[in-house]
Amino acid sequence: MAFFGLDIGSNTIKIVQLQKEQEKFRLLKAGSVKTPSPGLDSEAEKDLIAVAEAIKKLKKDTGIIPFEAVCSLPESEVFTRVIDFPVMSEEEIAQALPWELEEVVPVPLSEAIYDWQIVRKNSAEIAVLVAVAPKRLVEKYLEVLKIAEIRPIFLETEALSLVRALRKLGTSKVKLILDFGARSTNLVVAKDEEIILTRSLSSAGKALTRSISLGLSLEEEVAEEYKKAYGLMEDQFGGKIQEAVKPILDVIMTEVRKSLEFVVEKKKEKVQMIVLSGGGATLPEFSGILAKEFGVEVQIADVFSWLVGEEKMMADFKKISPSFTVAVGLAMKEI
Repeated sequence: MAFFGLDIGSNTIKIVQLQKEQEKFRLLKAGSVKTPSPGLDSEAEKDLIAVAEAIKKLKKDTGIIPFEAVCSLPESEVFTRVIDFPVMSEEEIAQALPWELEEVVPVPLSEAIYDWQIVRKNSAEIAVLVAVAPKRLVEKYLEVLKIAEIRPIFLETEALSLVRALRKLGTSKVKLILDFGARSTNLVVAKDEEIILTRSLSSAGKALTRSISLGLSLEEEVAEEYKKAYGLMEDQFGGKIQEAVKPILDVIMTEVRKSLEFVVEKKKEKVQMIVLSGGGATLPEFSGILAKEFGVEVQIADVFSWLVGEEKMMADFKKISPSFTVAVGLAMKEI
């Protein structure tokens, strides 16, 4: 079946079409466009139409023909949890799940849609990955896709697509994927395609920009450029940039540390690699700070490096490869 991956981010919309060739994927088409503000944060019909029209134009501009797509739901708005059960049948898991979810899900199950899959099974326990999305969120996405004349084959969480896109990186290693976006930072711990833990933080790219803007008395547009150019360098502007973003960075570092400790304490595993993805992955000095703080290998996701395709197109997208991790993972889904 011909389809494409569609990642509707809060800052940009990314679109990718791949073709499976034996054990590799060929990049056929890809592109991105800025998400019309306020995007899917809005309930207004005119704003949803604006997002849909942007998707239609992007699809046309990239030359993508299929109307079927695999689309991501924002991790920050979806409750994702790995729940351990004693050994039981799938029917018994299905019956037990609602009772388990009632205790931990922040919205009534009557107002949500959930799905689950077994991610690990042994003689002692079964680990089940559960994703719970508010019904209104799903309805909103379906409405936008309908206006954009796209038929969704699957809606899945960003965590699943991140893990799928990065499964070839550090095979058999326990990885912490830090997806640093504009509105949220998602942490996903996985081993191969088994998800162990997910977290989502509101501390992300736009929060860094606002902090720099306030700390250095700059317009936000200028602060954004400073962020991209100088990142977390401590020797720039007398250390004022690093001082301004320190509260945001501290939150992220604390959650990374908690995630590493959880894996050791609860799963008896140790994270061996941190992978940076998303638009903020290439923030100057970010990877170095993580490596120094946690003493593990840190890599920046380059999903286009294990795709094949036309040389110029591959070179163009390699520069912004980390921001396409989710979209590529969506396009890699086995249908």
